[in-house]
Amino acid sequence: MDKYRQIVKNPLFEQDLAQLGFDPVRADEFTEGAEWVLSREPRRGLLVAKDVWFLPMWEPGKGRPVNLYYTFNDENIFFLALRLAVENVTE
Repeated sequence: MDKYRQIVKNPLFEQDLAQLGFDPVRADEFTEGAEWVLSREPRRGLLVAKDVWFLPMWEPGKGRPVNLYYTFNDENIFFLALRLAVENVTE
């Protein structure tokens, strides 16, 4: 693949990221890994609904699980939302 997908951050995603309380540098560091991976392999996450995927991540410093929700097309990855993961889920 010669061209990587561009990352587009939805306003809700930006709001969610701000609510985690990172300073701007820490917030950028937190998302850079996901941006790098998903721009190259968007199917790396898990499909949870039609055209909506999630990538499990860990909140730096606190170690809490965080889910990044996104969708994509041939040119872009759209970061939709960022949510703390539900812990102790039973099947």
